[in-house]
Amino acid sequence: MRTDDYKIAILKIFKGKEFHGYEAHKRLASEDIEIEISRLYRILNEMLREGLLEGQWARSQLGPKMRVYRVGKKGEEELSRILNEAIETVHYFYSEYLRGLPSEVNAFNIICSLLLRDLNEKANFIYINAQFSTPHERLIRGLHSEIPEAKIYLVKPSSLIVDLKLDNLVLLDGLPRSIPLRDSYADLIVVTDIPKQRSLETALSEWCRVLKQDGKLALIVPTVNVKKYEDPMDIGDFLEKYEHEANRNDDYINETLIERTLKKVFRKVEEKQVIHITIIQASEKILKKSESAVNQSPNSVP
Repeated sequence: MRTDDYKIAILKIFKGKEFHGYEAHKRLASEDIEIEISRLYRILNEMLREGLLEGQWARSQLGPKMRVYRVGKKGEEELSRILNEAIETVHYFYSEYLRGLPSEVNAFNIICSLLLRDLNEKANFIYINAQFSTPHERLIRGLHSEIPEAKIYLVKPSSLIVDLKLDNLVLLDGLPRSIPLRDSYADLIVVTDIPKQRSLETALSEWCRVLKQDGKLALIVPTVNVKKYEDPMDIGDFLEKYEHEANRNDDYINETLIERTLKKVFRKVEEKQVIHITIIQASEKILKKSESAVNQSPNSVP
């Protein structure tokens, strides 16, 4: 084995544990990894110099002091890098598998059907997201192919460049809480980046302003971002959790809070799960007394 392979094996085996050199030698042997003890100590010392390991001398009950090792900060970073590369590879092949499924069980087709249910063929709909990737493009193309006469408005940050050439697609610079369209304009609003708890109600007010009285709001989010897993996860759940958990913080917003907030302004709120995606749909907007007339926003697009 190459020295780098030994280093990776040591990091993987002893993450979160303290160990000494002789113990490492026995554990590696139990994993069918053979190495001379002298070479192992040279590698351990090299890992100390590189910051992959930390070490300190501890008194032994049976003899002289011995050095105790643990995985250091750079070692943790190296393990994260290795895991991220593995997840990226598996995620790619998993996505390819999902794309190749028959249409009746294809996740994108199922999501499109849910979103477009009862929608007019010449509807206006808004797609709001802060990032753009292959799944977003695939979903927008799917929506477009199902209702090609609909007008699609992609609301995005001004810094986000999207090169998506579709008939009836309009790119708008905006935010979830600031949509440059007039009141009561949209038949469907699709949101893929749910605001944090402190700004959800502000964004919801803006969505309702733009949404028609009989329009529909759909929030699409990785399930791991709105639900905590308590049971052991399957491999798909684990991939989603690891990929998205960097976005989780003290402002974490769960599905219960989202649905409770939506029910303040919608009579009907329902949730569906497709693969690892949660879709929360809201319809039958509650009309406030003050909404007796439709006003034109000065910065709106007709």
